[in-house]
Amino acid sequence: MSLALVLSLALAQTPAEAAPEPVQEKDVPAAVVPEAAPAAPVVQIPWYQKFTLTGFARVGVFYTFPFQDQQLVGSNGGFRVADFRLGLEFRPVDKFTVYTSIELAAPLVDENDPLTGRRIVDVRDAYVQYDVAKFFQIRAGQFRPPYYAEMLQSDGAIPFVSRSVLAGGLTPPEGYGPRTGLAPDRQVGVQIGSTRLGDRFGFKYAVGVFNGNGLNHLFNDNNAVTPVARVELDISQRITLGLNGYYNSRTDGARPNQLTTNQLSYGADLSASHMGLTGLLAFLGKSSSYSYAGLPTDSSLGALAQVRYQHTPTGLEAAARFAFFEPSNAQTDDQVIEVAAMVGWRPFELPFRILLQYTHRNEEARATYSNDSVDAMIHAVW
Repeated sequence: MSLALVLSLALAQTPAEAAPEPVQEKDVPAAVVPEAAPAAPVVQIPWYQKFTLTGFARVGVFYTFPFQDQQLVGSNGGFRVADFRLGLEFRPVDKFTVYTSIELAAPLVDENDPLTGRRIVDVRDAYVQYDVAKFFQIRAGQFRPPYYAEMLQSDGAIPFVSRSVLAGGLTPPEGYGPRTGLAPDRQVGVQIGSTRLGDRFGFKYAVGVFNGNGLNHLFNDNNAVTPVARVELDISQRITLGLNGYYNSRTDGARPNQLTTNQLSYGADLSASHMGLTGLLAFLGKSSSYSYAGLPTDSSLGALAQVRYQHTPTGLEAAARFAFFEPSNAQTDDQVIEVAAMVGWRPFELPFRILLQYTHRNEEARATYSNDSVDAMIHAVW
């Protein structure tokens, strides 16, 4: 046998080495990858939940002393619906608000007799507002211009039976009057402003242009606009200083004998609050010049100081107010001094207050009798 044949037979009979078994990898858990959180479902708010109904009512007994017959003051006391307001806010989308309010007991006084008239339904607020950012909000429509802290307080939140003579003026049957207050009421216009900016030290502003004609006038009295501005500086929302002013060109009378009055108004107010105690100090001034050369420049001024204490656990409250009003330095015997004291109770945190107020007025130095008032009122807010 050849050597090659022997070697081949030997190799054939040698068992082949087993091929190495593949290394079995240990089970290594895959990296844990958190699953994406499911998107929050979009909650569709029903359309009717985008409306908010608000309002207030003031009903009471109002008497001016001493009782008189056939007089402007002291002869028309008794029950009265002072206000009955309904407000409706609609927020169709975020940052956009539509607001309107109507007065269901608005006074319509007879021009020939200030003690006669009736109450009607009348528009108060009607505006839209878009909040672009905290520092830029735009509002257009009919609303109160940014002037004077007492006037900017909500109708449903004023502590007394009524606003002071500086804000609301004075008319029969409470006073001889009529005297118009120093703060403008609702106007039609456009305003830009902000919410409070800052942390401990806060800042807030509002600037607008209005028609200067007051509430619910059909057309403007002239082509001019009334610029109004207000800034507020505060410390921890406890102490607030407000500065405001406006310029108005007003046209009165029947054509062609009309008179134009240019009014420059200014004012400052300081408010503070702590532990249920709130206070307000204010000064307002107005300078008026006339288109008719025979009328001299006139000026008006007023000052106010008031304090209020609320004891939340019992619902008891008390407040006092002093107001001085000089409607015109060109007319004598028209000054008004108003001193008011109020006690109230909000029973069991219910949405209404019971008020009792005494008001002393020193009006018309030549008047033959006084015109103090005693008023009892229920003030409901919802």
